[in-house]
Amino acid sequence: MRKLLLAVAVLSISLFACKKDTAPTNPNPSPPATSTETFPVSFSVSSFLQKQEQLATPGGRKTGTGSNLRDSVLAGKVSHLYYLLYNDYGQFVKVIFQNTTDNPDDFGTLEENLPANRYIIALIASTGPIQLLDTTSYYSMRLRLPDATLPNLNVSAPDIFVGSNTFTVTGYGATQTVPLWPTRIMGRLEVNILDAPEASGPGDSTIQVYTSPAYRQYIQYGNYDEIIAEPGIVLQRNGRTNFSSQVLTPFSEITVTIAYPDKTTGERKLKEMRFVPFTRGYRTVMTGNVYNPLGGGTGFSIALDTTWYDYVNIPF
Repeated sequence: MRKLLLAVAVLSISLFACKKDTAPTNPNPSPPATSTETFPVSFSVSSFLQKQEQLATPGGRKTGTGSNLRDSVLAGKVSHLYYLLYNDYGQFVKVIFQNTTDNPDDFGTLEENLPANRYIIALIASTGPIQLLDTTSYYSMRLRLPDATLPNLNVSAPDIFVGSNTFTVTGYGATQTVPLWPTRIMGRLEVNILDAPEASGPGDSTIQVYTSPAYRQYIQYGNYDEIIAEPGIVLQRNGRTNFSSQVLTPFSEITVTIAYPDKTTGERKLKEMRFVPFTRGYRTVMTGNVYNPLGGGTGFSIALDTTWYDYVNIPF
């Protein structure tokens, strides 16, 4: 009898323990994500657009063909978009490229289907083509500015914006939207030579403006590489008096050199102006004469314009 009672007691304890350890079941469970399942994710650049200029409409978009939408404001500022996708360890997954020529109706809008995972998305937006030299890791992502097609040719480097965000694809709920707000990595230099001679035609190198130090490569987290050899990057001539280009450099001061011919002998002369203030994301404007300097010194006034797209006349 004792053995029978002991066996019943042990069985009761075992049943109670099993019942206690069993987790409650969900009557409507969500299906678990598998490696073959993908889920939609959209990427938004609306914050970037708002930083560039006031949106023309509440949504900042206009209707494209079919159901596509186009960020018309963005298209007016940049022409190339590079979306770089990485996993949460920073390992490369894929790159998606858009430009205004091949993607006229959906430029600036992107929706991808991705497996459930944690990701990093990087966006490079530019006003011209760039080179992606290293995309293997998010932490060593490297881009390069294009070279001039000919030595000493007037060039204008593209304006470039870089930004990133992290997100997680769970496979549950509505399609999530990941915001992107890249920031400008370039500064801009404009030199107005009021007494410059007329250009004889496109590519005229009678008068040239250089700036240094300037770099070709930008590496993630604000590193720079491949310095352009002296005398530096050649600014593009936009007319008789105006020379300009975007400049990639970490320095807060640059040297601006003007090469010009003597009016009498034709001898090549140089006017070098050092310690010119320069800040990434801002526009440095220089205005003055090379032949008839005004006010002594270099003959040029220098102003740092903090509203890049507000091209106001700055007196000197």
